[in-house]
Amino acid sequence: MLDHLIFNVKKWFEISNDMSAITANNKNYYACPSRFTVMAETTIKNPNTGNGWRVLNDAEVTCVGAGQDVYFFDGQLEIYADSDENKHPNNAVYSHYYYTGVVEKTNVRNVIWGG
Repeated sequence: MLDHLIFNVKKWFEISNDMSAITANNKNYYACPSRFTVMAETTIKNPNTGNGWRVLNDAEVTCVGAGQDVYFFDGQLEIYADSDENKHPNNAVYSHYYYTGVVEKTNVRNVIWGG
C-alpha cells in the first residue's frame, strides 16, 4: 500500500520502444543506442581537435550520448587528417589513437539497441 502511494505522487512519462526522443518537463531526451558503426569516409568532429578528420575504415563504436541529429561515441577509429578531400588517404596523416567524437546520425549504420 505504501509503495502505491509513493509511486502515485511521482510524475511518469510513457516511453514506447520505437521513440527516438521525448520531451518531459520541457526538456528533450534522445534515445542512445549501445553501439553503432561509423562509415568509412565520414567526417567526424572532436571537441579537442576540431573538424577535418575522416574515418578510413568502417568502425564499430560505443554510443555514450545522443542529440537531435548526432551521436557521441567512444571507440578507436583509424582516421586521417586531410584538408584536400580529393587527396588519397595513403598520403594523409594517420592516427590510431582517436577514441571519442561526434558523428551525424545519417553517417552511421548497424545501430544496436539494448545490451
